[in-house]
Order: sequence, then C-alpha cells, then structure tokens
Amino acid sequence: MTESAQPLIDSSSFAPGQVVWEDEVWILARHDAGTRLGLTLHHREPEAFGQLSDEHASQLGRIGNRLIRIIEHLPEAGKVGLARTSGDHVQLAFEAEGVPESRLHDIAVKLANWGGDARA
Repeated sequence: MTESAQPLIDSSSFAPGQVVWEDEVWILARHDAGTRLGLTLHHREPEAFGQLSDEHASQLGRIGNRLIRIIEHLPEAGKVGLARTSGDHVQLAFEAEGVPESRLHDIAVKLANWGGDARA
C-alpha cells in the first residue's frame, strides 16, 4: 500500500442503488453499459494495478473469477466481457448480454457467500 493524499472510495461515493456488493477493500457497483449488464469492481484505496499488495491482487483475481462464474451461470447470460478501466483506483469492468437488472440481487447474494455484504 502506498501513502496518498487521495481519499478512499466508500459506498457514499456512488448514487443511491448503484452499489451491488462491498467489503472492506472492494466495492462492486453498476455502470451504464447500454443493453448489457454493467458492473465495475472498485478498489477503495487510490492505487494502480502495480501498487496492489499481493493480498489485494489475489483478492482481485478471486473476486473477478467468482463474479464471472456467477454471471455466466445465470440462465439468460452470455459470456462476460472484462476490461480494466483507467483512473486513480484499480477498477475492473464486467459486461454481459442478456442479464436483466432484476438479477442483481442474486449476483450480490452469491458473491456475499465469499464474504462482504450484498447491497442490491
């Protein structure tokens, strides 16, 4: 972890109803992806990918993999697209065709089985 004057991200940084899941290190929030389901995993601390601790880098991989499996196992879902977004905080964007917004609660609860809190 690096010292930074930039603030931590917390769930109040997002519009009401946008946060799907969170724990003490990560926040999963919706983003606009047109007709696709769009979710972004945000690291709370202002760090670039190369600055992540080994523990946080490991968590990023595990959460991302679990999230993709959860979404792709929904009956309506196609494959999940994954992209890194730029910014002061580590962010991974996930997008999937065919997943209605009504499935956000199911996704959040299944992800919370790993840890953290479902918010959708």
